[in-house]
Amino acid sequence: MKPHQATKKLGKRTYTLKEIAQRNFEITPAESVRDKAPRFNLANIQEDLLDDDKSIEVRQNTNCNPEEKLQTTSLALEQSKLNTSTTNLDGSIELINHLIAKEITQTSKQLDLEERELQAWIDLQVMVPKQTLLALLRLARTHHLDPLQEEVALVLYEDTHWQAYITVEGYSKLLNRHPAFDGITFTQSEEANNSIPRWMECAIYRKDRSKPIIVREYFEEVKGEQAIWQKMPRRMLRHRVMQQCARLAIS
Repeated sequence: MKPHQATKKLGKRTYTLKEIAQRNFEITPAESVRDKAPRFNLANIQEDLLDDDKSIEVRQNTNCNPEEKLQTTSLALEQSKLNTSTTNLDGSIELINHLIAKEITQTSKQLDLEERELQAWIDLQVMVPKQTLLALLRLARTHHLDPLQEEVALVLYEDTHWQAYITVEGYSKLLNRHPAFDGITFTQSEEANNSIPRWMECAIYRKDRSKPIIVREYFEEVKGEQAIWQKMPRRMLRHRVMQQCARLAIS
């Protein structure tokens, strides 16, 4: 058997280690002590220890254009960020769904509602963000208000921002069951625009305070675009000022 044939029968790793052992690692006296490291290329050893396909891939990546290497690295980083973002989003959606389900159970028990009925009402709010639905349920449970009776509700503003709020029915309920509530009065301006008062004031009296809480709202500042504001502007102005006054008086 020829020497080179015997060598081929050895595994690639064995052959490489044997080759390293046979190399000359002598150091010349002129070299400093800190340079007493073997003079062989670790990159070549790494290539030898790789499988043939991986060795080819390493050489191709080493010889490719620097711009191509930069683009490949950038794409890999972007893909990694995308995968991480998707994972975080899935986790957030799962968490908020769990919190909504928990709030539906707790709110329905506190308000003595059928859980399936409250769940169905929530499911019908298909356009509302989940975080706003969660805020509405917590608002209802905190103040013991029934969303099915429109004591809490949802509103969409012009900037596509959704918000949960306590309605005039909700504030009326909160006022009348509050132990310190001692009456409410309304005053409106004598000046009017198309028979609509320019402003209206609400005063709420409490048994535990010497002075009433008074809030004034101007029609031009609070009027809405809904048809109800065109049909009953004075009533809507009264509702708005009462809500703001009650929020300060009993919140």
